[in-house]
Parts: sequence; C-alpha cells; structure tokens
Amino acid sequence: MKEIPEIKLGTVMFSIVEPKPGHAREFHRWYERDHFYAGCMIGENYLSARRWVATRPLKALRFPADTPVTPDITKGSYLVTYWIQAGTYEETLRWSVDQVLQLHKQNRMQPPRDNVSTAFYQYVWGVFRDADGVPPELALEHPYKGVAAVMIDRADGVPEGELSSALRDRILPDFVKGSSVAMALCFRPESLPDDAPKYVPRPDPAELDRRYLLLCFLEQEPGEWWRQKFEMLADSVSRTAKGRVIYAAPFIPTIPGTDKYVDEL
Repeated sequence: MKEIPEIKLGTVMFSIVEPKPGHAREFHRWYERDHFYAGCMIGENYLSARRWVATRPLKALRFPADTPVTPDITKGSYLVTYWIQAGTYEETLRWSVDQVLQLHKQNRMQPPRDNVSTAFYQYVWGVFRDADGVPPELALEHPYKGVAAVMIDRADGVPEGELSSALRDRILPDFVKGSSVAMALCFRPESLPDDAPKYVPRPDPAELDRRYLLLCFLEQEPGEWWRQKFEMLADSVSRTAKGRVIYAAPFIPTIPGTDKYVDEL
C-alpha cells in the first residue's frame, strides 16, 4: 500500500506579470480559464493556489521606487502563488518546465505580457499572530482580503542565520501582534534550470544567496494603513543593519469567473 505523505507546505511558485497595454482582459481570461490549471494545478504535487491583482491605487502604495526587482515598480498587475507539497520540489520543477514547454508547442502561451518576477521559493518558517490560527497550508484557501509581497536582501557580510533569526524571533512577532496581518511566511529562492523558458528572468547567483521573500496575509484590505505599517517593518529591518526591504507591494484576490479589476490596472 502506498504511503500518503502528510500534507505540508514545501515550496511556493511565485509569479508577478504585467499584461501588455490593451491585453489585460485577454491575459486575465487566458490565465484564469486555461493556464492556471494546465500550467500548474493539474500537476500532482500542487496543493493550492490563488491569483491576486494590484489596481492603480494599490500600485501607488509600493515601495521603494528604486528596486532591483524591476526597473519600474508600477509594473506587475497580477500575482499568482502556488503551494507545492514538501519533499517534491525537484520532480515538480521538472514537471512544470516540461509542461510549459509542451504548452508552447500547442500555442497556448500567447497573450502578450512582461514577466516581472517569477521563481520557486522554499518555505523556511512562519510567524503567526494567533496561537491556533490558519495553518500555512490553508493560507491560499482562507478568504484573506489581501497579501503583501515583501522582498528583503541580506546585507554584505551578514551570516544568513543572523537576519533570519532577527526576522523570526524579534521583528515579525512584534509586527503581527494585534494587527490585521495574520501571518508572515518566509521563503528562500531556488535557481531555475537552464531549459526553463527564456522570458523568465534569471537572478544573479549572489542575489539568490541573500534574498528573502515574505508573504504576509491580510485580514483588512490594503490601503493607506498598509503603507505606514509596512514602512515601519522596513525601518525595523534597516535598524538591524542586517538587511533592507527592496520591494514591498500589496495585492488583493481576483474574483474567479469575472473581469473585475481589469479596467483598474
């Protein structure tokens, strides 16, 4: 009898994309009605997924304006996050690359868009506001009002464990306490194989070594409060002299089966 593994978050596939001007609705419908499933969710190791969107007012809340993630921080209207079962990264990565290459052969990758940031990240730890709250495996199923994507680069000469410990043990517990941020999940990036589609940007190896991705799940829709709250987080990171926030962006969930938000990008 085949042993069924414990359901456990291991990796996120994280992708921010900007449709070409005039193609927002085409891109949205293609991704929601075909690629979301054909590109990932029919794969056996994908646990859960959610698509997110940033309207013009939400993009105006992003910071810092000068970021190594993208030449233009206002680009990147859609975010998708896929949870992948722990212990399956290598086989899932291979399946995912082969699947996308096959979809290209079938002419099912056509809507014009720019890839802002796409990568696989390993889940390393989480900080939770509530002692018995939503587990990370269910974060994409729970009806959160938004998510914040925060990228942090470790400072030169700082050991990996020092920044990680500062975030996990001091900065983030204070950050989520008594707030509408229910959890902050920390991920570290993985490199892509050489035969992955060439339009996906390849980060510098040194960037992979120093970068952290935080996904912060919000019970309150992001607004002006978000900018103040997350700038405080950035200040807390900077004061440690161990790293700096290089990208912070709020998103809200798309509404499946509708074109809501495509005219607000």
